[in-house]
Amino acid sequence: MEIREFGEMMVREVKSALGKGHLVECRDIVKNNGVVYHAIVIRREDESVAPTIYLDQMFDRYLEGCSVVSLAGDIVEIYRQSMPGNEIDIEAFTDFSRASENLFFKVVNYRKNKSKLEKVPYRKVLDLAMVPLCLVKSSSLGIGTITIEKSHLDVWEITEDELWEVIGENAAKVCPPKTEAMVDVLENITHTPVESDEMGSIFVISNDSGNLGAGAAFYPGVMRQMSDAFECDLFLIPSSIHEMLIIPDPGAVVEPDALKQIIREVNSSTVAEEEILSYNLYRYDRETDHIFIVKEAS
Repeated sequence: MEIREFGEMMVREVKSALGKGHLVECRDIVKNNGVVYHAIVIRREDESVAPTIYLDQMFDRYLEGCSVVSLAGDIVEIYRQSMPGNEIDIEAFTDFSRASENLFFKVVNYRKNKSKLEKVPYRKVLDLAMVPLCLVKSSSLGIGTITIEKSHLDVWEITEDELWEVIGENAAKVCPPKTEAMVDVLENITHTPVESDEMGSIFVISNDSGNLGAGAAFYPGVMRQMSDAFECDLFLIPSSIHEMLIIPDPGAVVEPDALKQIIREVNSSTVAEEEILSYNLYRYDRETDHIFIVKEAS
């Protein structure tokens, strides 16, 4: 059985379990870098909120012998728990004067997401695209993001330039940049001391949540401030869509070609496909205040 056939089977079971008044359908959800997931979307006929419940892991459970009835019951339970009731303030997003206070951006690989970006008022930088986001908060669902599309600008009655002017002013306030020594990051993960002279010259930059934080390297003034602190240029390694690694030039312990090889190996063996940012190595030039690609990856 293919996952699409499994999805349609689950749609029938969930419809039967929920009864009338619910719209249930199976969809392909295209994530970052063109990675496709399969999901069931459930919406009450009188509601605008439609929780998305992913099926890929459930399909694995089905192949391992879990019953259709049990899996359908899990989906119904997830749906009921994820419904936010009346706590979502829709006007907080539709009113630009309020939404503007929650705008920031992420960076993604431009080529891998070119078709998905057609509806988005993105800004291209190097081989990346800066994608505008609105931070949304819910006491029951937690913190999430809404990707800003061109259609939203029509509702807000603003231009793309006006949007990005606001984002430039607010991004560092909405999701503040956070820089840590790699040694400290590893020690927090492993809860054990890390002794490495090489690690001592590497830093991690993200936002304060650690989610979709690679864009923090492109916040106005962030690289300038860091390079001034070290009094040198900086290498930027695209670790993932969540963070960048920063190596001050005098502290670099490997050559650029070696750094590029590390990027290729890590992307192919460690980073999930949907979280890959780039295969290129970047450098911040302190004199010109610009980030550029050291050399296009082959």
